Amino acid sequence: MVTKLYCYVDETGQDTKGDLFLVAIVLKEIAGLEILEKKLEEVEMRTGKKRFKWKKISRNIKKKYLEELIQVKELKNTIFYATYQASKEYSKLTSFTIAKAVLARESKNYTVTVIIDGLNDAERDVIREELKKLKIKYRKIRGMKDEQSIYLRLSDAMAGFLREVYEGEEYTKQFMKRFEKTSIVTEA
Repeated sequence: MVTKLYCYVDETGQDTKGDLFLVAIVLKEIAGLEILEKKLEEVEMRTGKKRFKWKKISRNIKKKYLEELIQVKELKNTIFYATYQASKEYSKLTSFTIAKAVLARESKNYTVTVIIDGLNDAERDVIREELKKLKIKYRKIRGMKDEQSIYLRLSDAMAGFLREVYEGEEYTKQFMKRFEKTSIVTEA
């Protein structure tokens, strides 16, 4: 039986001009999407994060949001990330991270639908070409705005959080240890 995966992608770091590029991915089987969606929407509302981007919310709300995410068991083995330095090949690095995350979950019988925050046509062409080279079996690659999808909002939050981890923000250390221990967040 073919496993149908959905891959939601966001990145951060283009503003550093190659010093840091971080890709965050939410990867989930289609069967578990609906249940998880409801839980994530409840977490957004309860914590006050709502549909705001990570960089627009207070540290207090960030902590509440992260604390609640740790309690969502359906997130186990769902969030992947990779960090890169000294490169501006953003679309290629994004493709490579998608490939690593997908192959960490399924290597044989799968198809993946890839949804990337703010993807334009030129970037989509590069990503399509790179995923073909990497032999990733994708069904569709499309762009979407993060406010349209709970999963893109989660990947935005994870990209923002993981960048803060990378930058040494003190409050992130305890959360990162717990995310890794519960297998919610995995380096691709």
